[in-house]
Amino acid sequence: MKKRQAFVLGLDGATLGLLNKEALPNIKRLIDNGISGELLSRPAVTPVAWTSMVTGVNPGKHGIFGFRKGDRLITSRSKKAKELWDYLKSIVINVPMTYPARPIDGVMITGMMTPTVDSDGFVYPESERAYLKEIGYVIEPQIEPAEIEKSIRIRVELTKHHAFAYDWQLLFHVFREYDSLQHFFWGKELKYYQMVDELIGELLQAFPHAYFMIVSDHGFTQVDKTFNLPRWLEQNFKDEAWAGGWGAVYINVEGQKSRVKSELVEKLKSIEYQDRPVLDVYQREEVYWGPYAEQGPDVIVSPKRQHGFTFGPNESAIIDDSRKKNGCHLEEAAFVLAGPEIRKKAVKGRIYDVFPTLLKIFEIDVPDDLDGHPLV
Repeated sequence: MKKRQAFVLGLDGATLGLLNKEALPNIKRLIDNGISGELLSRPAVTPVAWTSMVTGVNPGKHGIFGFRKGDRLITSRSKKAKELWDYLKSIVINVPMTYPARPIDGVMITGMMTPTVDSDGFVYPESERAYLKEIGYVIEPQIEPAEIEKSIRIRVELTKHHAFAYDWQLLFHVFREYDSLQHFFWGKELKYYQMVDELIGELLQAFPHAYFMIVSDHGFTQVDKTFNLPRWLEQNFKDEAWAGGWGAVYINVEGQKSRVKSELVEKLKSIEYQDRPVLDVYQREEVYWGPYAEQGPDVIVSPKRQHGFTFGPNESAIIDDSRKKNGCHLEEAAFVLAGPEIRKKAVKGRIYDVFPTLLKIFEIDVPDDLDGHPLV
């Protein structure tokens, strides 16, 4: 029996509609012959979603609620749950919230929020650093098409190099560039997806018995309006609540938290533009559960994408035109899986389902305390 191997290519912000195209023949081949569908990602926030994906649990159990809480930068040290690489010999590249790297059975190259390629904790083992600097590896490229394309090309070569140079079970590489592309250049992403499609074609030929999974942390859609949450809170709940990152609202007052929370939720839900609601609003207990849930925001806010809204910069009006971004996150993340004994099937799941699905592929017992369920 051949050794089981799984490629997981994380395409940050990809939607199934963007991937299922004739212009992407290798990705379409995976979709046509395997399992595909959408995974609910709530909130559709990068550090929260990727961490939930690789742990199989919600933030109330893994402890990551955003990049920051106030002025404090959140790092991988805040994680409270086991990850896929605690079960499998892995090559982990550019997964958000892995900095600083920790020793694993394999290789870890950390992702966004890593200060520089010279930073302590950028890689494990340390011997990886020299090769990455030699190929011009960039953690987060400048938001400019030529720089983004260059970074994707480096990632493609890095994937191939590590696939052939190491002994591994799981190769999990996140291409963060697609998030920037779709935020600022929505509608112009196809040729960049073709670069990954070509990579998949080469890997399918070289590793015909491997499993191939494509995942995203959230989807994307076009936007043209912004809502300024920090400014709205300052005008309506000054000294009572503050915005702690993408859609996270924390309540300051003790003893009156229940009253403020009820009033806050009611007012946020009532905000309209042209007679349509602007926001989806959730109380913490609707989204998070587990021993660390109370560390998370009291209220989670998401602009209604179907009405063309995203969050705006602090200097803008409460509701304004979106002058920088023309695309933003959706809750519907992409999921594609093909490989030995995988039959075509449409699925709807949750972001937590990736972790137990991969354990199932490798015939590893799925822990009882997960929030996700295998999709195979």
